[in-house]
Formats: sequence, C-alpha cells, structure tokens
Amino acid sequence: MTEEVILLNPDKLGYVDRGKMKWLGMMLSDHTEALKKMKAEDQQVDIPPKEEMTIERISTTLYEAYVTKSPVSIQANVLRDGQYYPDVECLVMGYLGEKIILQLKDGRIKRVNIELIRHIELYNVLKWHNKRTKSE
Repeated sequence: MTEEVILLNPDKLGYVDRGKMKWLGMMLSDHTEALKKMKAEDQQVDIPPKEEMTIERISTTLYEAYVTKSPVSIQANVLRDGQYYPDVECLVMGYLGEKIILQLKDGRIKRVNIELIRHIELYNVLKWHNKRTKSE
C-alpha cells in the first residue's frame, strides 16, 4: 500500500500574491521617517561663515578652476534660518551673461549669479573623484 502525499501551498489554494504592492505602505513610512531624520541632522549642523571674498578674487578663482578643470567648493552668500547652506562642490563649465555655469557632482547643471557667491576655493581633486589619499 502506498501513501500519496499531497502538498498544499497558497498557489494551489487560490491565493494570489500581490508581490511588492503589499510592502509599499511599510516601505513608504520607513522612507518618510528616514527623510525626516536626515533633514533633522542637516538642520543641526552649524555651518560657520567663511571669509567673504571680493568679486575680483572670486572671478580669479573661477577662471583658474575653469582653465585647469579643477573642482571648486562654493559657500553661497544666502542664509536660511540664520544658517549658511553647506558648501557646494562643483566644476566650472563656463559663463552665460552674468551667470556662472556649474556642474554638480550628480551631473546637474546650475546657473548661479556671481553676487550669490560668498567664498570659493579649489577643491581636492582626489576627494572629488572619491579616491583615497595616503593620509586617509
């Protein structure tokens, strides 16, 4: 006499799995919570003002960065809730009228008026390309 083993699984019982759909609610709430945490951390960072540079010094640094294709770090002369924004690391692509054309690390292109720049300095090329230096 042989026993027949019948395996029952949800598919044979008519259950239709919705796949990712049932997880979206949980993922959305986790993602929202993570974004709130990141925003709170950004607001806690106290960014000190850097030396305010003259238009001539800013222009000279922009020109040097453009000619040598070196990345720069820019502090905007803009306050939000009494705090300066974090420095923007970018490449100088050129100018159009009174606007400087910058390429951000993520590839986005921005046009910025030179009067909005408080401080600019050449940025470490190795950091720009996420390379390790000997001191790290």
